[in-house]
Amino acid sequence: MSRLFTAYGLKDGDLYFLDLIPLVEMVWAEGHNQEAELRILEAFARRHMEELNGLLGYQAVTERDLENFMDRFARRRPPQALLAKLRTIACHRVRRRSSGEMADKAGRILEYCIDIAAACVTRYPYSLRERIMEGERRLLGELLPLLQGQSGS
Repeated sequence: MSRLFTAYGLKDGDLYFLDLIPLVEMVWAEGHNQEAELRILEAFARRHMEELNGLLGYQAVTERDLENFMDRFARRRPPQALLAKLRTIACHRVRRRSSGEMADKAGRILEYCIDIAAACVTRYPYSLRERIMEGERRLLGELLPLLQGQSGS
């Protein structure tokens, strides 16, 4: 993984946010980010940061780490090749946890992915099944089995 970090100029703090890669992919699924999607991602990232620091008993992840992650992955579009590699790592990390912990984290990630997908539409009015755009729908279909551990990545 260190070669990956070196090749893409990733920082040590980015490692703490790898679980959020499916959410980042959802933000970029239609080729651009939108303000509501960014707010949802940041809310999840902030909660994630607070949980990590609470588990560790000290501030391992800082506001600066969070801001750097949001700048690198959410506010500017990261290379698709990087996201694909990080998705594999992220889904393996989520699946390696205990079954109860994994189900909880994977479930929250999927819930937030759905929230991001439904947060914005590109045109009104939209038909009954156009609230979630096609790229987001396709990505949800890819992420669901990966996070549930039903197939390899």
